[in-house]
Amino acid sequence: MPKFRKIIKDIQKGRFVRLGDIAQFSKETSDYSEYESGEFKYLEISGVSLGLNKYRTTTVSVSNAPSRAKMKTQDGDIVIALTRPHRGAIAQIKESGVISSTGFSVIRKVVTQIDREWLLFVLLSNLSLQQMLQRSSGGNYPAIIEDEVKRIYIPIVDYSKQLQMAANMRTKAKEFDAQIQTSNSFLNNTLFILERVGLTFDKDNNNLAFAITRSIVEDRIDADYYSPRFVSFRNQIEQSRFPAIPVGEISEKIVSGFAAGKQDQADDLPEDQRVPHLRPFSITPEGELSFETKKYVPKSRLKSEDYCKKNEVIFNNTNSPDLVGKTTVFDSDVLCAASNHMTRITVKEGVNPYYVAAFFNVLLSIGYWKLLCTNFNNQAGVNTDTLKRVKIPLPPKEIQDQIAAELMQRRSQANVLRRQAIKEWADAKAQFEKELLGE
Repeated sequence: MPKFRKIIKDIQKGRFVRLGDIAQFSKETSDYSEYESGEFKYLEISGVSLGLNKYRTTTVSVSNAPSRAKMKTQDGDIVIALTRPHRGAIAQIKESGVISSTGFSVIRKVVTQIDREWLLFVLLSNLSLQQMLQRSSGGNYPAIIEDEVKRIYIPIVDYSKQLQMAANMRTKAKEFDAQIQTSNSFLNNTLFILERVGLTFDKDNNNLAFAITRSIVEDRIDADYYSPRFVSFRNQIEQSRFPAIPVGEISEKIVSGFAAGKQDQADDLPEDQRVPHLRPFSITPEGELSFETKKYVPKSRLKSEDYCKKNEVIFNNTNSPDLVGKTTVFDSDVLCAASNHMTRITVKEGVNPYYVAAFFNVLLSIGYWKLLCTNFNNQAGVNTDTLKRVKIPLPPKEIQDQIAAELMQRRSQANVLRRQAIKEWADAKAQFEKELLGE
């Protein structure tokens, strides 16, 4: 393709090497024998933020280790996702003892005249990501093998220039992080909402041993559910100045989406023949609807009731335990369907969906959905029956609307900050690429 040829031509105007000539890749795997605790930190591809050198591990027990949890990493290693590599799921490991998925390639050593941090930013640049796409194969999930990763071209600059460029990108990355954190602070509405409905939650009251009376035992016997802080929180809701209403009673309809395996996806179909399929990554931890990563299903297999409707509350019912309960309101003009990991809730007249979604996200932030989860295969879920029984305080519609209006204003402020941060980070990456090419 012309765009790939142009990138190669631009790189070959100056000094360049192949990645495999300056980096040594590790094949070291683990049999878990070194983990005496029976647990380890696991990094899967979805745990790496795209293009940002950030990652999030999950703690996994050896007995339930995923079959792909094999690649041993060391502090300083660079991991490169081999599936859809052009998205930039690339990061430098900042700790020891992390086991990564076999879906990563692991750079262990680099030659002395190459700065490791500079190389990381080069790999995250469009010049490298597009070469990885060029060398990938496959339709819905283009993938690259390690031998092809080693063959991508790396523009070379003097070592002193590498250090200068890496330091500048490190500064820009910190500025980007600070701007995003400020943006996210406008979306962290837990204290604001709790105050408006007259509730408190004692995060510090995390006693591991406690006694309860038999009279308060319900149809579950897990200890966390009866911990003092959650018992106190439920009692506050029951005794609130506002009615405590089960989710099932404020809802006209509660339905789950549908599963779509690889054979049912439509990533390669023309735009007019497919629609986005909302999945757990379609809701940010702050409760925002996101189209940053998209999977598609064909319109031909959808019925009218499969489409998400405006003002539906979208609840992420299955995820890792800490992320179950992410909730948003579907307010997009884009035609969408939802996966079976999402529950669609149509609220009754007199109930503001933005208020409901906001309170659900409060429950997420205090860990309430996590304790309601059923755990299975390193995933967790809240089923529809459990969801229906959860009680939330329901103020009069006027107060719900006031809370929703304040949240919308905060979201608007957050989006302005986020757009500015993204633009400045994109400008910094573009300048980095110009310097790589000697411009």
